[in-house]
Amino acid sequence: MELVQCKKDVVKKLGADFVEIDPPQILFKANNFYPAFQDQYGSWLSTDEEGEAHVISETAENVEADPWFGVYFKKV
Repeated sequence: MELVQCKKDVVKKLGADFVEIDPPQILFKANNFYPAFQDQYGSWLSTDEEGEAHVISETAENVEADPWFGVYFKKV
């Protein structure tokens, strides 16, 4: 298990076919810390503000090599 810090709010997106929630639901809040762990396939997951797990990186070896992860999180 690793500890990550959120650098920028991550909001829930439902996709093109759904009506988005207004205001948007924040899954991960900027400056908060979250535990991150790998599943059996090597993907990194973390639990959001409501305790639900979400994939935060699909890079197995180095989580920081994932561009999406780098925009929103940093390892502590």
